[in-house]
Amino acid sequence: MLSLFKKSISKITSLLTAVVMLLAVSTYPTQTASAENIPDNQLNDMAIEVAFLVNSYRLENGLHPIYVIPYLCDAARVRARECIEVWDHVRPDGSDFSTIIDENLIPYHVVFENIVAGRTTPESAMERWIESDKHREAMLNPDLTHMGIGVAYEQNAKYKYYWTQLFIITDSHFQNEYIPRRHDVIPQCEGDITGDASVNTFDYISLADYIYKRSQNVPAYFNPEQLKTADCFRDGLITESDAKVLVRYILGEYDTLPYVF
Repeated sequence: MLSLFKKSISKITSLLTAVVMLLAVSTYPTQTASAENIPDNQLNDMAIEVAFLVNSYRLENGLHPIYVIPYLCDAARVRARECIEVWDHVRPDGSDFSTIIDENLIPYHVVFENIVAGRTTPESAMERWIESDKHREAMLNPDLTHMGIGVAYEQNAKYKYYWTQLFIITDSHFQNEYIPRRHDVIPQCEGDITGDASVNTFDYISLADYIYKRSQNVPAYFNPEQLKTADCFRDGLITESDAKVLVRYILGEYDTLPYVF
């Protein structure tokens, strides 16, 4: 009994420490977001989600999926940054966007570029491209073979978020090409936001951090599976109420997730 009591105290202490740390952070003035303080892995996850959505859209229209090439993703990321300076298919030095690709490394027959700005999620970026006949036509070109996706964010830029798709048609195959998985983090159970098959303080910290950043208009990203498991009320919203439910579940006050009144 004493051992169980100590374990319970330790669990609650860890959780309260996390809460105190979060509250301490929230008392500081919000730092202005810039490209430098958004983790690269977050932007990369958003880009790969777009790649997955492109292939899903192609499959819905009876077309084969296309490969992602890391080199093209790097090039698309550079183009996204360049679009902050010059919002066009022309690069800041006046050259065509296609010059971002070294044909000695990535030989191709045809290259297309889709750009969009101001959209805050992969899904909303895709919606805008699908709404445009020209952009939709590029994504549904039956001859496409490979793509690269890039995302850039700059708080002080006009549109803040900038997205680029690069598509090519080539006869070549590349050693590091791949068909993208949808999620790097795959929740294993309800409330498991970190994908470690356990619901604990790390999940709470991830959720609280996401909610706080969103409230301060600081970019924060959960993939669709994380959003689903973080929605502890299943009301389609991620709010402080979900965080409170998760805390009570971790402490043993609630028996199941999602919580139903």
